[in-house]
Amino acid sequence: MSTTQNKNRKRKHISDGVFKAELHGFFSRALEEEGYSGFELTNTPSKPVIVIKVTNTTRLLKDNSRKIRELESLIQKRFDYKPDGIQIQVHRLKQKGLCASSMAESIKIKLLNQIPVRLAVSAVIKMTVDKDKAKGCEVIISGKLSQQRAKSMKFKKGYMISSGQAKKDYLETAIRHVLLKQGVMGVKVKIMKEYNPDEIQCAKVPLPDFVEFLDTKKDEKEQ
Repeated sequence: MSTTQNKNRKRKHISDGVFKAELHGFFSRALEEEGYSGFELTNTPSKPVIVIKVTNTTRLLKDNSRKIRELESLIQKRFDYKPDGIQIQVHRLKQKGLCASSMAESIKIKLLNQIPVRLAVSAVIKMTVDKDKAKGCEVIISGKLSQQRAKSMKFKKGYMISSGQAKKDYLETAIRHVLLKQGVMGVKVKIMKEYNPDEIQCAKVPLPDFVEFLDTKKDEKEQ
């Protein structure tokens, strides 16, 4: 009996993971211009509620939220939900510089408007690290930049983690492709977030090397 229960739990865990991965991929493609930065799924007694985190809500909320109704309809058809069986809510992110998708889209628009690569990237890094106080930012531009041969340029500022569980907790990554006259250019943006469990755009788990100093005098007084 326990073996059967464990198998059922594993299957449910895998199916939930596949469902969330497909949803994330769908929203990433459908909400590129809105600065999509993830979603939260909550199962309420009446219906599942999906909270989408974006930096720009103008297109989603105009015409009596027509775009949201279209997304709900597509999800219902894809995952066999009943009509009106799922609800989508929108949460607007205040700090645009902490959203990797929004920053990658910003670089893409700048490159399409023929702004030099270094100028476009430096503006994004300044906004991310200096204005919105991210721990670090890394931008990689690859493709035919100005010459015939393709090459890659890396711009980095601040602190960046590249492996381990902390990478999943702290790092947000976004990729865009830009079609220019000389060919296709790739844009990859990585943003290292700060630790703040009270902020929705910050990491909720402290780093493994996080050290907290306790006030011994305060503890002695309490005793």
